[in-house]
Amino acid sequence: MAKGVGIAALVVAIVAIIVPGYGLFVSAGAIVLSVIAALAGDRIFATATPIIAVVNTLFLSPFMWLLIRDHRGNGVEVFYFLVIVFFVAPFVAMFLNSKGKVVIK
Repeated sequence: MAKGVGIAALVVAIVAIIVPGYGLFVSAGAIVLSVIAALAGDRIFATATPIIAVVNTLFLSPFMWLLIRDHRGNGVEVFYFLVIVFFVAPFVAMFLNSKGKVVIK
């Protein structure tokens, strides 16, 4: 199950690159799948997915650039905070799974 959810997360993250407009929401869905995969025991795909999603969000998303431009940088800190939280979430899930605190089967 872990590898399957991890592969699904990676595929969704790659699809988010080519989806205009809703790519950020699709990337968030990929991160949620990545957290589930990390809690189930996957490491490889749960590591690759947030990296692809963050690169998509920060560098390839026109929505993000419009957000910064329209608000002239005001309130963008909240957006960056959410990006960091979503980026770190799979790694926290991997850490919790390695300590044996959370196990999904």
